[in-house]
Amino acid sequence: MQDSVLHRSFRDHQRDLLRFLMRRLRCAFTARDLAHDLYLKLDDVDGATGIGNGRAYLFRMAANLASDHLRGEARRGEILREAQDLLDGGADWRTPERDVIARDELQRLHREVAALPELSRRIFQLNRFEGRTHREIAARLGVSVTTVENHIRKVMDRLAAARDQ
Repeated sequence: MQDSVLHRSFRDHQRDLLRFLMRRLRCAFTARDLAHDLYLKLDDVDGATGIGNGRAYLFRMAANLASDHLRGEARRGEILREAQDLLDGGADWRTPERDVIARDELQRLHREVAALPELSRRIFQLNRFEGRTHREIAARLGVSVTTVENHIRKVMDRLAAARDQ
């Protein structure tokens, strides 16, 4: 790890940078991720000369990263809204054939969920139907978060395979 002026400045102002990013992003996790990204970007900047105020430079970099992130999130939101509009508009396309296909697919998925091992079924229900987080499920069932993640992944793979039959 390099110990450049900017790296030292980052460590000196890390708390302030995190608070700045949290205010901008309104998410502590995303703020930490972007602060980490900022730290990694310093390796690319260290060769640059003429940086008079390291603190100001870091905060400008942080502001740019936050703006880029928020712009990307806004674009993803637009894409999701467009997709939802397409799906909502598709309601006019209901036909008896599509209803039969949808009912058949739903029955297959119900059978797959019913055939799951008890722990997998319980984890899936807590996550998808009750909206519990992986951490909450792990604490409630006395298993690790990794176990919860693995069960959900396996269930989703199994349901996707059943849906595609």
